[in-house]
Amino acid sequence: MGRIPALAGQNRDTIVFASETCAFDLIGATYERDVEARRIDRRWPGRNQLAFLFHRRTQSSCIFEHVYFSRPDSVVFGRAVQTSREELGRQLAREAPVEADLVVPVPDSGVTAAVGYAAESGIPFRFGLIRNHYVGRTLLSRARACGTSVSS
Repeated sequence: MGRIPALAGQNRDTIVFASETCAFDLIGATYERDVEARRIDRRWPGRNQLAFLFHRRTQSSCIFEHVYFSRPDSVVFGRAVQTSREELGRQLAREAPVEADLVVPVPDSGVTAAVGYAAESGIPFRFGLIRNHYVGRTLLSRARACGTSVSS
């Protein structure tokens, strides 16, 4: 949840919701807090209604928000995506060390993890693959257009 301050002549701030905090930067909003799981925030002029749908359970989060989906400048589940990706790379270097001449990232979400892997392992980091930023999502959109399935 974020907030856009009221402009001159407006009575109240504007409350906004987005799945990533980087969206707030684009519209001049400031991040206030995450919306808790199971919670519904209803907002009307002059009143707010908060409701919980289910009994409290252990919170679980989708790791792909940090690994792949979210922009690195976002905060997701209370943690900077950039920090998570770099730490994942460092952890991979500790758990799966290799002898190599270079660490080459697979753009774009793999770049920060590769930086972490290189830093932890001491293996030099170099770009070897460059993604074309003037087209949409390359791997998934092309695979779907060709009728190819993409699996891990």
